[in-house]
Amino acid sequence: MVDVRDLNVKFGEKHVVHDVSFVVNQGEIIGLFGISGAGKTTIVRVMTCQIEKKHWTGTVKVTGLSPEKKSNHARILSNIGYVPQLELLNLYFELDPMVNVEVFTSTYGMNKQKAQETAERLFKILDIPEDTWNKSVKRMSGGEKKRLSMAIGLIHNPDVLFLDEPTTGVDASKRYDILSYLKKLNQKLNTTMFIITHDLEAALICDKAAILREGKLLEFDTSQNLISSLPSEGLIARFTIENLNERIIEFIRNFPPIRRIIRVGNEAIEVLLGDFEENLPKLIHYMIENNIIVKSMSKDIATFRRYFQIRIQMEEEKEKSLENVKVIKK
Repeated sequence: MVDVRDLNVKFGEKHVVHDVSFVVNQGEIIGLFGISGAGKTTIVRVMTCQIEKKHWTGTVKVTGLSPEKKSNHARILSNIGYVPQLELLNLYFELDPMVNVEVFTSTYGMNKQKAQETAERLFKILDIPEDTWNKSVKRMSGGEKKRLSMAIGLIHNPDVLFLDEPTTGVDASKRYDILSYLKKLNQKLNTTMFIITHDLEAALICDKAAILREGKLLEFDTSQNLISSLPSEGLIARFTIENLNERIIEFIRNFPPIRRIIRVGNEAIEVLLGDFEENLPKLIHYMIENNIIVKSMSKDIATFRRYFQIRIQMEEEKEKSLENVKVIKK
């Protein structure tokens, strides 16, 4: 459904995307994760015909068509949908949901009756209350507006749907509801989805996660495979330690089997070990023997959030190491 090979994007001397490649199959949900400036939006702008070919090189195909050719743009845009971060960008708040549908579908030349039938189906899947369908959008709750925005993005039955920060502006308690609705839509419609987000919890519904940093694609795989690539397949020991400070953390870090140690609270650390089951008892003994007071300990599998944090740290450490080598050579 989407094929990106060796994508590079430059604006003058500024190189913003570096050699990015990935392939997405029909019906997959892809999460594009990274902090601001990671390149997520730029890559999407290439795929959605928003960046002129003079600014990018490589091979890009969306629904079998390349945005390289302007003659393909209209067909690509008719094959894709877009849900912006802010609902006010694709909804008319003074109009009711059904009129919003009419306005949007008129640009695609859709039959009015078919558009209404499609809207009703999507509204039901998304649990948009029927008593809101003919009332102004401004009277809907934040979650209802978000779901209506999704329905508008899907109304013309696109092959690929791009969602920009779909959980932004939604109460924390509703974030998982939004993600659940996206998964439900994906399963019922078999629509390929790209979720562009800072929200690492979105990985819970993604088939694959793309981790981006400074325009480079660091990883592209399932969250399970990424987590399993950590030492001891992602097993983590979580300790609560009395009077935890940087000196104690550094002392624990010197225990040879330690692969990584992360402070996760005032008195809490998470530890990755080589040969986890064999070395965990030894680590506990090492701490107790050196008068480190362990208040509690638990075992768990690393979350995608933790994997993301570690992977970014690894890249930062790698770059710092290369910079030090350059300084030494000078």
